[in-house]
Amino acid sequence: MLKIAIPKKGRLSNPCLDILKRSGYEFEDSGRKLFSRIEEKNIEAVFVRTQDIPEYVQDQVVDIGITGLDILMERGAEVEILQKMGFGKCTLTIAAPKNSPINSIEDIKNGMKIVTEFPNITDTFFKDKGIKLKVIEVSGSTEIAPYLGVSDLISDIVSTGTTLVMNNLKPISKIMESEAVLIANRDSIAKKREEIELLSASIRSVLDAQGKKYIMVNLPTKSLAEFEKEFHGLGGPTIMHVISKESLVAAHFVIDEKQVSETIQKLKRIGGTGILITPIERLVN
Repeated sequence: MLKIAIPKKGRLSNPCLDILKRSGYEFEDSGRKLFSRIEEKNIEAVFVRTQDIPEYVQDQVVDIGITGLDILMERGAEVEILQKMGFGKCTLTIAAPKNSPINSIEDIKNGMKIVTEFPNITDTFFKDKGIKLKVIEVSGSTEIAPYLGVSDLISDIVSTGTTLVMNNLKPISKIMESEAVLIANRDSIAKKREEIELLSASIRSVLDAQGKKYIMVNLPTKSLAEFEKEFHGLGGPTIMHVISKESLVAAHFVIDEKQVSETIQKLKRIGGTGILITPIERLVN
């Protein structure tokens, strides 16, 4: 049986369950359950702390897991990253109080103190720059540390920057970008390759479909050459003959969601009618 570790709580939990559901793996999560099994797919989910998932995968307690890239790098777990998941995007950022004279990396001096939940990444970042700081590890509420006189700086996860503003902090430098990643135990990849590849490919097909729309339109045959100059789709549009009193063809193609309005106008300009736009659940290349 394939075992997957899923964040039990936090910002990655719901998006993780949602994308697995859309990929065909719907796990029951009551908020209190520690396990959930899909018998017909021979897979079991284990709900654990996001921070523990890298070690669980490394030690083969589970075969695969979904966690943050920032957490994975902090833990230094020996696992294989199968793919990025497209959600939970954030940056590990250095910040200082707004009234601080520190405005850039160049203003940070040896001996200053920095509070963080990511001591390993933070320490490595400054050592690579030749700066020796006192790195203080905490388990939360890093924003308050400078105002308590505990530190000069903080190193914390930033998604929108709202929390920094609310706490009168200013960003100084970005350490790394992060998002959710699907990771696997290396021995498990060898032993359960087919099951792992199936799940990974299912997730990838959902991710590839995000932000895409499927367009169907009837066009006058005389407009086909102009249409082919404008629209290419994934490898080219599909063109089919339409049984009609008029000389028509049907064109099917895929576009980015942000291009929908512009595409409709272009199609109408060359005589397009019966334009149908639908979402795409999965996209397999």
